Amino acid sequence: MLSWMARIIFHAIGWRLEGSFPHELKKKILIVAPHTSSMDFPIGVLIKFWLKIEATFYAKQELFKGITGWALRQLGGRAVDRSKNNNLVGQAVADFMTREKHTILITPEGTRKKVNNFKTGFYYIALEAKVPIVPIAFDYSQKTVKIFPTYYIKGEGIREIEKIRMLFKGIPGKSPENSIT
Repeated sequence: MLSWMARIIFHAIGWRLEGSFPHELKKKILIVAPHTSSMDFPIGVLIKFWLKIEATFYAKQELFKGITGWALRQLGGRAVDRSKNNNLVGQAVADFMTREKHTILITPEGTRKKVNNFKTGFYYIALEAKVPIVPIAFDYSQKTVKIFPTYYIKGEGIREIEKIRMLFKGIPGKSPENSIT
């Protein structure tokens, strides 16, 4: 029922979905970009419920207070203290290694502000845990969530991260000035 309602709302606000979600993969990293606005969250929640995606996501600990914190945890959120090194890559790899089924969602820019490069954590998690990446774009100009084909890491480092980043080039986020160029 929740899935059906999320789909109705998603379409009622004028959005559409392009591509198919790889439910058959038991372990994967979803990277969602461009992340330029807090409005990305409600769009993401609709997709989560519509497609029945069970995923862990990381957000700054300041968001995990009171009822908001409770709601974020119910949706799969984990608080991260960005003021210190928490070895998040190592923790995420350990989670993949100890679970039969696990999906994490990461915004590779790491912020809603303008950045020129992706943070590299998603890549090193995928490389070390030997899990594929599913790139997902929120294209506000077309009001389309685009699910790209699953990407299997080859171990090419920065060159490969750049190749993945280029999938999102020219796709405008809610704040186009902060989108990937």
